[in-house]
Amino acid sequence: MSGSSKVKDGVSGLEFKISQISKNPPSLLVTLKNNNPSLPFTILKWNTPLDPQATNLGLFKLVDEETGKEIPMDGLKVNRLIPPSKEDLVTVAPGTEEAHEIVMNKPWLPEKRPASYNVTVSGKFSGVWEKYGDDLQASDLEAYLDSPFSGKSFTSNEVSMRVE
Repeated sequence: MSGSSKVKDGVSGLEFKISQISKNPPSLLVTLKNNNPSLPFTILKWNTPLDPQATNLGLFKLVDEETGKEIPMDGLKVNRLIPPSKEDLVTVAPGTEEAHEIVMNKPWLPEKRPASYNVTVSGKFSGVWEKYGDDLQASDLEAYLDSPFSGKSFTSNEVSMRVE
């Protein structure tokens, strides 16, 4: 399945896609695209693939293509300074995208080489606003869990990741 993400309980217009950009070290490019023609979205990166801690949060699902077994990944609990800072946000203007490289070189990745894994990423947004980041007030950040799309789901496409 190389299609795009589906909006079930998600945010209409926002789409995560993943693709492999390197086999050694195994690296994925995660792209968040805003397909909305007129509305910007500002996203709190926490607990999304754009989070610097993404590979430690249990967001990625890896299934060994040979055995069909899911690779166990325990998500770490990350303590955050509240309210979030402007550096914790990313704004995606209408029709644009934000990309982030994820290196999958964590200790939980099996040592077996070469190998192939089916990979998806999914989770729930912590904070999403239909406005530019510069338009957010301190009160918006303090109440990020009350943002219009907080708790909405995201799921990416599935990609075959080759590890060499």
